[in-house]
Amino acid sequence: MSSDKKDVKEVRGLKLYKKKHKAIKKLLKKTSTPEIHGDKVWFSSYIIMDFLLENPPKANSRIMEIGSGWGILGIWCAKQFAADVIAVDADKNVFPFLDMHAELNNTSVKSKVCKYEKLKSSLLAQQDMVLGGDICFWNELIDPLYSLIKKSLKNGANTIVIADPGRSPFLKLAKKCKKKFGAELREVSIEDPVEEEGYLLIIRNN
Repeated sequence: MSSDKKDVKEVRGLKLYKKKHKAIKKLLKKTSTPEIHGDKVWFSSYIIMDFLLENPPKANSRIMEIGSGWGILGIWCAKQFAADVIAVDADKNVFPFLDMHAELNNTSVKSKVCKYEKLKSSLLAQQDMVLGGDICFWNELIDPLYSLIKKSLKNGANTIVIADPGRSPFLKLAKKCKKKFGAELREVSIEDPVEEEGYLLIIRNN
């Protein structure tokens, strides 16, 4: 048990399994390995967490995490703000890791296997916020994400926040959103759990 505890870390008040934890290893043997880079926690999630601590959503807000991977950001929102969270990812293999982390943190998050362009207006209309970290890493993701942002705003989402280290596709998306929606692109940095610099794309429904 002591070795198990050493293989669990805590970040922003959230418990996370380290990749060497036996629960992670067991799950990797039991299920298929996540694809589309959903194999770990990406630091852009922490950038969004810090933004939300300074700009907290109302309790019980409805939040969608897109390109969720292990869903750490969504789990944190559920725990920190009592948010009603749905995690969306195109790769079904990430969700066992999400469920395991939600259980570790005594909370729950709904999940949905879906590509950005397939998300229905009826589901987007139920969301107050749409969040995503490290989700625009290929040029072919720019148009689907732009369309998703446009559809989310049209259906009433209050705020959309996307974080990224500053990859070229993300910056192209940010340029389109600044021109069309008056989005804000903000340079940010974090010190915990790692020292990193990145960007926040913040789109508000005015």
